[in-house]
Amino acid sequence: MSRARVKICGIMTPEDARMAYAAGADYLGLIFTDSARQVDAARARKIREAVPDVKLVGVFRDAPAEEVAATVRHSGVDLVQLHGRETPGYCARVLLLAGRPVIKAFALNGRAFPDTSGLAAYESASFILFDTDKNGGGPAIPEDVAARIWPEAARRRRQGFRIFLAGALDPQNVREAVAVTSAFCVDVCRGVESAPGIKDAALVQRFIAEAKRH
Repeated sequence: MSRARVKICGIMTPEDARMAYAAGADYLGLIFTDSARQVDAARARKIREAVPDVKLVGVFRDAPAEEVAATVRHSGVDLVQLHGRETPGYCARVLLLAGRPVIKAFALNGRAFPDTSGLAAYESASFILFDTDKNGGGPAIPEDVAARIWPEAARRRRQGFRIFLAGALDPQNVREAVAVTSAFCVDVCRGVESAPGIKDAALVQRFIAEAKRH
């Protein structure tokens, strides 16, 4: 099994970007939708300049496709993550307008996982991300995530989808998550923070080391 890639999401500063990249992160996530970790295109451009060689992922949620494309152009991100109720047609339009690979997210809301029977319709998405709903009203419970998200991620990975796995991951459980799901990439935000939006270098380094241990 090839080693999992790692995405550190919710990056807000060039300093944290450089630290995460030096620790071995393959992707850094920049959030452009409502969040305590939201950045604008100008700040994203500064992060881009600080880490020119890492893949930056712009995270959007139900934004107009033209707005997404404009932000991509001004920020310099390499991939677009769509974390809302975007349809297959919308994803195709974003791909056309932005010219960047698309990651389509499906989220656990509370304890209910959305219907993914139509996953194949998202043929314009290069990656599928399984996560918890960040607007779901509370922190994810790791046991619920492992019981509900991990089996679906593993099943879809066996079917050939390139899966980004998120949701309550941290240095303590990421190694098991990779072993169970064979995820293409594991995605963490809160699990490596000392405070919202502030990455803890020791936790980032440990998370990446554990994720890539296989």
